[in-house]
Amino acid sequence: MSNLNFITRFCLLISFSIILSACSSINHGSSFAYVTNQGDNTVSVIDLAKSQVIKTIAVGKAPVGVAVSAELSRAFITNVEGESISVINTDSNAVIDTIIIKGSPVGIAIAPDSKTLYVADWYSDRILAIDTSDFNTRREVIVAKAPAGLIVSADSKTLYVAARDTNEIAVIDTKTLSIIKQVKVGKHPFGLTLSADGKQLFSVNVYDNTVSIVNTATHNLTTLQAQNTLKVGQHPYCAVVNPNNKTLYVTNTQDDSVSVIDLVMQKSIATIDVGMTPEGISFDAVNNQILVASWGENQLSVIDADTNKIKSHIKTGDKSRAFGQFVLSKQK
Repeated sequence: MSNLNFITRFCLLISFSIILSACSSINHGSSFAYVTNQGDNTVSVIDLAKSQVIKTIAVGKAPVGVAVSAELSRAFITNVEGESISVINTDSNAVIDTIIIKGSPVGIAIAPDSKTLYVADWYSDRILAIDTSDFNTRREVIVAKAPAGLIVSADSKTLYVAARDTNEIAVIDTKTLSIIKQVKVGKHPFGLTLSADGKQLFSVNVYDNTVSIVNTATHNLTTLQAQNTLKVGQHPYCAVVNPNNKTLYVTNTQDDSVSVIDLVMQKSIATIDVGMTPEGISFDAVNNQILVASWGENQLSVIDADTNKIKSHIKTGDKSRAFGQFVLSKQK
């Protein structure tokens, strides 16, 4: 009788372990990085759980920007010299379409509702709004000179554009595609990111080595001068906020580093040495790590978000940029 009870308990334990394992798998999901390599006209697809390149995809000439959508299973790549956008099916990791852009597409972002793709045409000073269900349905608006980084609010109603040569952020109503405000920031804003709660916009200013903080409710810089500008490293480029809303990470292209900013204290708490000329940066929430693409090293640096220490370097293609949101998370 005791043997039977032991066997029953053992079977129940095994069944419970299997259920826990299945639930864990469902909760954690998986994530992949799509890294543009401007020097060899490719995109490196990286399985972030394994830290391995699983595919290299040929795209248009001089790929720079990236926008991903888990809902659409798509990655959109701007090819600045190819005057096009490559559309990648992220299930098959193959190019399935090419959107022709008569201009120089650099920055790119997709609305959180996945209905509209926004593209910054660098030399024509315009923003294109492309319907993701019909790439021929487009609208456009002229903004200030040299539009670079783009980001869309969580409700998909507001688009923010870094206008590099006029030192401002254009705030655009996505319904009417009209400029509702222009916010003066530091010199040569390039990368943009939003806080996790959407209350603050961070503008990375290349020429004065700062990050400007914009209140998204008022579309003004935060009230006090001491609180609206953060000092970072030399020639900063892009930034990302930890989902915990406490930490900002900024790439510094001439320091070959990442500045780690405590947003509560509003000061730098660490500087992480990464590969030469770091540019694009994204947060991998599935694995709690920061990813940095290095133009000069042809690699993706992986940083542990708990320790701010380098975990690994993953070799990519030539002149990696990954400008934009390049991490795609999938639910298992």
